[in-house]
Amino acid sequence: MRHEQFLNVLRKTTTHTKATFRTFRSTNHVLNTVELTKLRLSTFDDKRYILDDGVCTLAYGLRSLRK
Repeated sequence: MRHEQFLNVLRKTTTHTKATFRTFRSTNHVLNTVELTKLRLSTFDDKRYILDDGVCTLAYGLRSLRK
């Protein structure tokens, strides 16, 4: 991952980035090589409250958010 990709997602010029990689998986004691594509970075975070500056966040459930 490059720093420019991180900054693009942070500044919301890109909504997400994906990564493709290969891994080993065992199914019924048979070893296979599997290629996976996963979401690497995303602008959506359902566990954090984003403050007005767009960078700092607070965890949901904090007392300061209840006001």
